[in-house]
Amino acid sequence: MRKQRFGSFEPSVIALGTGDFGGKCPEGQAREYLDASMEIGGNFIDTARVYGDFVTPKNGESEKVIGRWMADRRNRDSIFLSTKGGHPPLDDMRKPRLGREEIRCDMAQSLDALRTDHVEVYWLHRDDESRMVGEIMETLQSLLEDGSAKMIGVSNWTTERILAANAYAHAHGLTPLSANQPQFSLAVQKLRLDPTLVTMDAKMWQMHRKTQMVLCAFSSQARGYFMKLDAGGREAISESVRAEFDSPENEAILQRIRRLQSETGHSVSAIGLAYVTSQPFPSFALAGVSSLKQLEALREAGEITLSEEQVRGLREMDME
Repeated sequence: MRKQRFGSFEPSVIALGTGDFGGKCPEGQAREYLDASMEIGGNFIDTARVYGDFVTPKNGESEKVIGRWMADRRNRDSIFLSTKGGHPPLDDMRKPRLGREEIRCDMAQSLDALRTDHVEVYWLHRDDESRMVGEIMETLQSLLEDGSAKMIGVSNWTTERILAANAYAHAHGLTPLSANQPQFSLAVQKLRLDPTLVTMDAKMWQMHRKTQMVLCAFSSQARGYFMKLDAGGREAISESVRAEFDSPENEAILQRIRRLQSETGHSVSAIGLAYVTSQPFPSFALAGVSSLKQLEALREAGEITLSEEQVRGLREMDME
């Protein structure tokens, strides 16, 4: 699988998403996916304090599964590991948790669950715009200074808050944010079912191109929208996926995918992921799987680099 720059590291361009590990995806099955991901050249694992079981929340289940697996395989030094903290309580998303002690407590619990003394990148899972961005950056700086994080990033932050955070860091001699983790895929998203999520738009895309900040896209497969639409038509797509993505714009994108497929021989799903990982700045796709067969599809996507012309031919972000 192709590798790409991320700070001083070079992880695989596709990261294994682990949101269901320890919950809907039992530990034995999760270990199979982790082993298979390594076998195809993947070394980037993305998790979070809240991952594992969203039906009966058990914070850290995904991290615990990964921690036990790394300990058994003795492969921590081979893994580019990222986790997220600062998520609001799952039963009250309106209650922010970005105080210094909350962030540092989440980090300590994550490291304990992961059985490691550091992560390569630590993300804040949500923002709290009522809190001064400088206060948050000072807390994140403390994680860098004690060595528990090698880099810091944010997920579901607006472009304005990211720019403000890095302006504060530069003005006060702190380390700026290294990366951003928004919702982004080849599909144009017409509806966000979760209003607390932040989706990549033209303004954010232009920020990445200008600053060369690393992008890590979640929901990078648009919940399988193009693959399912191509294979089975609208009947193959759930009502919620149709609500999020079904539109004339995306129908037109699918036609462009099919034309590129006929030219290259690549699958619809691989082209969709390669679009994310072939942006004009360092970009990575976070992708979860529910079968070993899907991991093989990630291998194909991870070996593809689309040209600038091919990327723009599929969807021109700076024109939206």
